[in-house]
Amino acid sequence: MNAAGSLMEAVQRYLQERRQLGFALIAPATELKRFARFADSRGHEGPITLELQIAWAQEHVQRTSEVTAARRLEIIRPFVAYYRQFEVASEIPPAGVLGRGHRRLTPHIYTDKEIQALLDAAGGLTPTGGMRALMYCTLFGLIVAAGLRLSEALQLKVCDVNLEEATITVRQTKFHKSRCLPIAASVVQALLQYRDRRNQYADSGAAAPFFASRNGGILPKRTVENVFERLRPSLHWQTRGDHMHPRIHDLRHTFAVRRVQRWHEAGVSIEHAMFWLCTYLGHAKISDTYWYLTGVPELMELVGSKFERFACEGGRDE
Repeated sequence: MNAAGSLMEAVQRYLQERRQLGFALIAPATELKRFARFADSRGHEGPITLELQIAWAQEHVQRTSEVTAARRLEIIRPFVAYYRQFEVASEIPPAGVLGRGHRRLTPHIYTDKEIQALLDAAGGLTPTGGMRALMYCTLFGLIVAAGLRLSEALQLKVCDVNLEEATITVRQTKFHKSRCLPIAASVVQALLQYRDRRNQYADSGAAAPFFASRNGGILPKRTVENVFERLRPSLHWQTRGDHMHPRIHDLRHTFAVRRVQRWHEAGVSIEHAMFWLCTYLGHAKISDTYWYLTGVPELMELVGSKFERFACEGGRDE
């Protein structure tokens, strides 16, 4: 028997102590419990060995094995340090033993044909010609046309969509910032058609969700993801990124890449354009914006040396 009891008991104590210090540890808690179940199911006793940790980190990982395994080790590393007070011979994984755990995965950049196929499929949702089909077609179209995060699109209120001024106000987003985005005339027209139809079925008050669920509340993110995942197999896309399948978030990546391509073709300074794009997308750091170009080799050649300055900072999937 371990000095600390079962590994699951030790994980529970560790999480309780850390949360008392103000750490949320939501995602790490899930992974730590998985590790504890893995170890306890194998009758593990005594120090936590590096061999055990690597075996768990590499288990049941498919396409993104190297990155996922490295991330798993990064998550349990602080716990193993804590656990050494009970089992002093426990081995803390050396930093980077499985590589960097925060390497950015190359996104899937949609072609125009793929985007149109998605919109057509969304427009064909049942009931045929109903509000549900129009809502999802408009939602996916807005994400790729304005580069919004899914959460930002779902949080839009009626008052945030100013079609008379051709702007969308995105409020208090990921980095607690708000921004007012100009939108193209074609986007205004699509949103106008949707709004007119929407107002026949849902609350048109200023504070009402622009994309409303059946009960009038904000459309749940998981519901949208489920719809997307049901549509995807019928579209027969060939994945071109590092993720297992094309994602909704890749629509935002596609917006960014296509925008930079158009600027380049128009002779706009890429350096200046990237700062504008950083603001438009709501990034906290310009390095996150440069990371969007990793999916298109031609664009990487354009920014070359500038990107290299930011690459060492890492990047997030923003």
